[in-house]
Amino acid sequence: MRLKLSGANGYNKVISVDNEATLEKLILVSDAPSSVLGIRYGYPPQKVDYNQETSRLKLDSLGISSGEKIILVFEDEGSISEAMPESTSSSQSSNNQLPPNKCKISLPTGEETFLHVRQIPDDNSCLFHSLSYCVYKDISLSSTLRTVCSEHIRNDKVLYSDAVLDRPNEEYAQWISRNDSWGGGIEIAILSKNFGVAVYVLDMDAQKFEKFNEDQFDQFVIVMFNGVHYDSLELVNQRTVFDRRDEIFSEAVLEAALEIAKQLKKSGHSFNTRRDRIICNICRTVLTGERDVARHAESTGHVDFGQAKN
Repeated sequence: MRLKLSGANGYNKVISVDNEATLEKLILVSDAPSSVLGIRYGYPPQKVDYNQETSRLKLDSLGISSGEKIILVFEDEGSISEAMPESTSSSQSSNNQLPPNKCKISLPTGEETFLHVRQIPDDNSCLFHSLSYCVYKDISLSSTLRTVCSEHIRNDKVLYSDAVLDRPNEEYAQWISRNDSWGGGIEIAILSKNFGVAVYVLDMDAQKFEKFNEDQFDQFVIVMFNGVHYDSLELVNQRTVFDRRDEIFSEAVLEAALEIAKQLKKSGHSFNTRRDRIICNICRTVLTGERDVARHAESTGHVDFGQAKN
């Protein structure tokens, strides 16, 4: 597996280790400029101290796979907990004073900003609206994005076969062009390539990202999905496109996004459509599963849903 290592004072290195490699092997081949106290990796960042016990752990047992970015914490930085970005404790305390859809970002440079949810209209086109806003700052282009998806699907009947679409290709192409049809993963992947940016979908209920075309594009946008609705995420200066090559900043943005998802879920904004029963707040119909919710919205025009009580 190939791993990208980074650390203080400009340390950067790409290494290759076998799939059975241990943490000790990683440290040995890192040629670190000073003793290593531990590592940080993943979103949200996980911390592992480097000691006699953890040195024998295999990287795959830690959830580390090829392509992972790992930050080494050096001895001259202090303890591994001290080496975590200052935003971790200070921003958490200040975030307690913020609404659940907003999170403060504090960088080691002393810079501060805020990430927040840009609310998107509930009208069956929220996916297209949220991506249109992220890229163009204009949700009026959603119909155009539907057309892009429809034509792309229609022109590739091999990739988008009837089996994949769960309906005939031409029928699906016509269906997704309608303003009352819900988009999903197929449309996200198509539009990601059309925009030339990766799309990170943050599942509010699962508290994790599903990343579309991350291997093809360094720049990315973030949309949040609560089980029945998509919203955009942006900084207070309306920046919505980020670059993973700016590792410290992009990591801080993703941490803030996860914190927002955590707070919104805690306050009852998420729906698990695979597990929870969803109620239409307009006609009181109880539904189960995202497909049932989508079909109900398409057939009735109702878009106000909540979690049904047992």
